[in-house]
Amino acid sequence: MLWSHLAGSGDAQPKAVMDTLIEMWRRAPLGFWAKADNARFVACLLWRGETSDECLSVAAARSGYHGTPVIATGEAFLRESALALELIVKAVIAQKIEVGGGAEVVPTTHDVPFLWGKAALPALAVEDRRRLLKVKSLLTWSSRYAAPKTDFQYYQERDDFEAVGPALRFGGEFLDWENFDRIYQIARREFFNLRSLHHL
Repeated sequence: MLWSHLAGSGDAQPKAVMDTLIEMWRRAPLGFWAKADNARFVACLLWRGETSDECLSVAAARSGYHGTPVIATGEAFLRESALALELIVKAVIAQKIEVGGGAEVVPTTHDVPFLWGKAALPALAVEDRRRLLKVKSLLTWSSRYAAPKTDFQYYQERDDFEAVGPALRFGGEFLDWENFDRIYQIARREFFNLRSLHHL
């Protein structure tokens, strides 16, 4: 609607105006935060099992789903929690851009360990660094496909895990609600601290 209004206004620069608006949206800190918050909310519902087994069975029957509902919702939790982490870290980066203390663009990557460093967030313990690598894997392929696009990607991912170091205990990088939200809150606190510091 906005584009139609601009295009029909007779203004010789509607595309330039729209390009400027799109760039603003692309860098909007609160836009990233709102999407992150939405994904976190859905992850919470999926993890806490707010939908009963009976409701899941009814939904499966109505939709013609022939898999295992608890596996499907578990996979959905991983997707939403991974997306929430990517977006809240990008919110921090976008906020630093807005206050003039960071890079000029929000990187268009799912590499959450890289984004965490770019946002200058606190260093994490080995198991949490492994969790961020798991998040990267989920976002780039493992939550959507049976295998990565290339063999190289698989071996590179394995090397990245080995470079971080072994998990301190079996399943140490497991991404459950508690560990996901603990890491999420580190970035969320930084985001709102920045806004408070700059009276935003």
